[in-house]
Amino acid sequence: MYRIMYLSRAVVRFSDDELEELLLKARQNNSKRNVTGLLILKGRSFLQCLEGNKEDVLEIFEKIKNDDRHDSLIEVIEEEDSKRYFPNWYMGYKTINELDEVRTKKLIDFSESKNINAFSNDDISEIFKEFIEVK
Repeated sequence: MYRIMYLSRAVVRFSDDELEELLLKARQNNSKRNVTGLLILKGRSFLQCLEGNKEDVLEIFEKIKNDDRHDSLIEVIEEEDSKRYFPNWYMGYKTINELDEVRTKKLIDFSESKNINAFSNDDISEIFKEFIEVK
């Protein structure tokens, strides 16, 4: 199983309807390829994990890289693993502003940060692992 985690920034803030449409399309496309993951939104900043067959994940990631609705895309983690973080989510979605409970300092730091690029690979991985436990 192959996993990519990346950061990007939307060119403009997505409306609720635009986000809903984005998630619907992602879930449809991901389910066809058995790709799972999670999208975390903080303002205009996106933090996303995609996992599945390497060819499928890379094909989806290539489309994301070419999407002109966002820029400043930074791939932070690329790894092989024996299991998925999000096996039941074709595209889970969380917004930092709607979290009821934040258990790790890294997620608090991420939610308060003005510079998401300051986070290390380990920091990003820790943030995603927070959602594995709370799903």
